[in-house]
Amino acid sequence: MRFLSHHRRRTSREWLDHLRSAPGADERPDKYNEGPALRTLEREVAALLGKPAGRFVIKGVMAQQALLRVWTERRCSPVVALHRRSHIELDEDAGFQRLHGLRPARLADWEPFTVADLDAVAERIGAVVVELPIRRAGHRLPGWTELVAISEWCRERAVPLHFDGARLWECAPHYGRTVAEIAALADSVYVSLYKTLGGLGGCVIAAEPEVLAETRPWTTRHGGNVFTVFPYVLAAREGLRSQLPRVPGYCARAHALAAALARIPGVALTTDPPHTNAFGLHLPGTPDRLSAANQRVAESAGVWLFDRFSGTPLPGRSLCEVTVGEATEELTDAEAAGLVARLIELAGDPA
Repeated sequence: MRFLSHHRRRTSREWLDHLRSAPGADERPDKYNEGPALRTLEREVAALLGKPAGRFVIKGVMAQQALLRVWTERRCSPVVALHRRSHIELDEDAGFQRLHGLRPARLADWEPFTVADLDAVAERIGAVVVELPIRRAGHRLPGWTELVAISEWCRERAVPLHFDGARLWECAPHYGRTVAEIAALADSVYVSLYKTLGGLGGCVIAAEPEVLAETRPWTTRHGGNVFTVFPYVLAAREGLRSQLPRVPGYCARAHALAAALARIPGVALTTDPPHTNAFGLHLPGTPDRLSAANQRVAESAGVWLFDRFSGTPLPGRSLCEVTVGEATEELTDAEAAGLVARLIELAGDPA
């Protein structure tokens, strides 16, 4: 099968073969987060982000919750200002509230929040989180001027600013700046090692060394002190070598592919043009009917188009997303557009 989004799928054996040639494959595995390949990965990512130190964590959920716990305790305030459609708010089962007693100040709706939204928060803010891009709002990015303004607002008030940069690598082409220039606006940054980089999992958080040291007890309490993580480390270092240089090309392809899909009657983009290598699509049809049609396209054409469909405030309209990666290269824009048009036709067929 072929896939419209992400990278080519590998079997477990193919992964093992893939990692044989990864940087650090001849070094001894780490043990409880100590080892040469892991330390090299942390230094490489910190250097890319322009931060003094980096720390590998097996899961971004625990990494970011640990950082928020550290920042809010330093500020003596449990209030976290974040976008109401952010990953931390929608996809972590209220972990930062239930496990750490933090309180959200939910900002904006579909558009990125602004300094005016921060000014409207009546409580003392313990930390501000900006997700780059906001996936659940259609992979939207704030404008550069507004992002700088948020950074300045936080620094003037000594409020820690954290970037949820799960997809930060993909933001640089839109802003026309390096990831280090973007990361310089924040006090701490989280980056994923498995999304566009194509790794097996894990992340790196980057900040001042003393801040990262304070996160260690919390990630251990979350169960993050795994005996060894060397497959994740090798996959991440290989991704930095082979996939990171391709990110600008993936973003350019997203522009062309989005333009082709937008010409299909009834299709609308969440961002036109896309801000990164990913974008949302509004399609006619309910999630259930589109999911069934997606399965029929896969069975007949051998192409998997979309992973999920979600409802929208507009009746009879659903939201899905495309993330351009290595697998997308196996489809032309015209072929992809034809298959999406077929999907819409099948979803509207009462039979």
